[in-house]
Amino acid sequence: MITIFGATGNTGAPLVEALLRKGAPIRAATSDPGKLESLRAKGCEAVTASYQDQASLERACAEAERIYLVTPAHIDMRRWKANAIAAAKAAGVRHVVLATGLGASPKARLTFGKWHSETQELLKSSGLDWTFIQPTYFMQNLLWQAKTIAGEGVYKDDLGGPVAWIDARDIADVAAEALTGPGHEGQAYGLTGPEALTGQDIARLVSEATGRAVRWVLLPPEDAKAGMIAAGMHPEVAAAMVELAALAPRGYLAGIEDTVTRVLGRPARRFSDFIKEQASSFIN
Repeated sequence: MITIFGATGNTGAPLVEALLRKGAPIRAATSDPGKLESLRAKGCEAVTASYQDQASLERACAEAERIYLVTPAHIDMRRWKANAIAAAKAAGVRHVVLATGLGASPKARLTFGKWHSETQELLKSSGLDWTFIQPTYFMQNLLWQAKTIAGEGVYKDDLGGPVAWIDARDIADVAAEALTGPGHEGQAYGLTGPEALTGQDIARLVSEATGRAVRWVLLPPEDAKAGMIAAGMHPEVAAAMVELAALAPRGYLAGIEDTVTRVLGRPARRFSDFIKEQASSFIN
C-alpha cells in the first residue's frame, strides 16, 4: 500500500493517476471530506487526514509500506511534516518520498531552503528510508493568473528573471518511480524543466498559443508580497516567497537538471506545450 498525502494538490493529483496507471494499490489522503467520493471513483482508497490530527495521520499510514509527503507553503509546514513522519514511523512505514524544494540543504541561506532542510534532516534521522523530491517553480502556477491574462491581456511577472519551470506532472511521474521502483532510497532529486524562460518569454508563448497579444509587466516585490498576504498567506511565508523570487534576476533559478530524463527515460515537458494545452484558460 502507498499513501499519498495532498492527493488533490498540484503534485498529489497527478501522482494518484500515475500510480493507478501502474496498478499500484494506493490510499489517497485529503483534508477535504468533500473530495473523497471523486477520489474513490478513480479506483483508489480515500481517507481524510489532517496534519494537525496525529490519529488521522496514523490511520492514513496504517499498513502502508511507502508514503508521499507534501504540504503547501505554510508557516506550520515544518510541524505538519514532522507530525506525518512521526505517524509514518509509528505505523511501520518503510519508505517516505518527501517533496521539498530545489536547493534545500543544511547549507541553505534562504528561508525556504532552511525550512525544507530541517524536515529533510528530521526524516534522515528517523531511521526510515527516504527520497527527496526537490522541484523548482511549477508551470501550473501560471494558472493562478489565468483570469488576469484573459481579462486584461497582461502577465504579471513576480520573478524578473529566467526560471527553469517544471510541469507538476513530471514531478508526479518521478515520485511514482521512486515509490514503486528500486534504487531510489537515499536519493535527492532536483527537478527542473528543460529550459529557462523569462517573463517576456512566457508572455510571448501565451500570445502565440491564444492568438491574442499578452503584455509582460514586471510586478514589484512589495506588490507581490502584498498580493499574497491579501490572498491569505502568512506574512512570514510571503516574505520567504519574495526572498526566493529575488534569485531569478541573478540567474540562480535558471539551472537545468536532467533528473526527469535520467529517472523516466524521456525529456521533461516544455512550458510551450503546457501553455498550448491550457490555452483556453487564458481567453475570455
